[in-house]
Amino acid sequence: MFVIALFFIVLLARFNGFTLVEIQDYLIQGTKNSVFIILILMSVGMIIGTWVVSGIVPAIIYYGLHILSPSYFFITGFIICCIVTYFTGSSYATIGTLGIAFIGIGIGMGIQAPMIAGMVISGAIFGDKMTPFSDTTNLASGVAEVNIFKHIHSMLYTTLPAVFISCILYWLLGLRYGSDDNSGKTELMTETLMEHFTIHPVLLLVPLFTIFLIIKKLPPVIALNMGSLAAVLTAFIFQPSFGAGVILNSFMDGFVYQTGVEDVDKLLQRGGISGMFTVTTLVILVFSLSEILQRASVISVILGKMGSFVDTQAKLILTTIFSCFLTNMLSASQYVAIMIPGEMFRSAYEGLNISKRVLSRTLEDAGTITTFVIPWSSGAIFASGVLGVSTLAYLPYAFFALLSPLVAAIYALTWFAIFKEDEEDEE
Repeated sequence: MFVIALFFIVLLARFNGFTLVEIQDYLIQGTKNSVFIILILMSVGMIIGTWVVSGIVPAIIYYGLHILSPSYFFITGFIICCIVTYFTGSSYATIGTLGIAFIGIGIGMGIQAPMIAGMVISGAIFGDKMTPFSDTTNLASGVAEVNIFKHIHSMLYTTLPAVFISCILYWLLGLRYGSDDNSGKTELMTETLMEHFTIHPVLLLVPLFTIFLIIKKLPPVIALNMGSLAAVLTAFIFQPSFGAGVILNSFMDGFVYQTGVEDVDKLLQRGGISGMFTVTTLVILVFSLSEILQRASVISVILGKMGSFVDTQAKLILTTIFSCFLTNMLSASQYVAIMIPGEMFRSAYEGLNISKRVLSRTLEDAGTITTFVIPWSSGAIFASGVLGVSTLAYLPYAFFALLSPLVAAIYALTWFAIFKEDEEDEE
């Protein structure tokens, strides 16, 4: 579908006067724009492979099955993902590391993978949205020309209710798994992990080391690669029985090993750079398509038509929410979904005396959030590829992703927390 869409948008651009050389340059530029995401994907692939072969992921699953209660699994996992992503500022890093571990723990408890994936993504989105370390937080405040801390303060009005309701829903969801019906499966998984891996608390130092590097604002690609290297060194110490070939091959092909237990093998046989090839290809196509759509002014024309109908505060905010969602659908990029609507509607907010804090907040409520709910967007492609769950399967359980734009829309209709521009000036 991406290739077909790309073919037709190229024809459209050519019909509207763009030369073939210009179109090729746009495709190349789109590919260049995807390089950072591709490096992240490759790094996460290496993290998954090396953290499995070193026993880190098996150790997290083992201890998680012993410590976490099925009844409180969802709410505990959600809060942990929120906290970790807040301090790291990277939803991708959280999904690629903690996400894999929680999938393993949850499946060992008999919980369906789509539910776990929805929980992980909700927590990762919260941190990516609220932390001053996040690129989207800085982008939204910059586009709207708002101080970043005023921007975060404004987001509290929509984010806290969404988080609170999400916690209640995850708590209620966990009550479905309060029995010990899966104790046999849990015991089989823990025994299998102990049989094939050396499980030791020291292994958990590698994830803590990696998170520390990201918190210290080391470039995420470098931090993840250092985490992979630390895991390989750990594997030679704690898992020497696998041999150098299996350990070193985890960089490229992930963990290739049979334990004899199907449920365990499904969890552990993943990762490596090659495991990210399909996702990487899709990301390149996504960014190439997005670049042509922007350069051919397709998105700007559509949003411009929508903006002409805005004449009230409620309509403006609702149009911003829908525009972010539509831009994410067309460009498959949360960055574009923040930048273009933000630039197009900034003057309209000033004209209707609405504080630009409301604009920056709305860009995050709809632009940052919806990238993980549109199946062909870069965020959703990454999450589904890493977690092994399709977007439409985890979507009903990504409560925070669904609630954030809904709360923003309710505020627009009720005029609650819709700050005035003149109030901003007084401050």
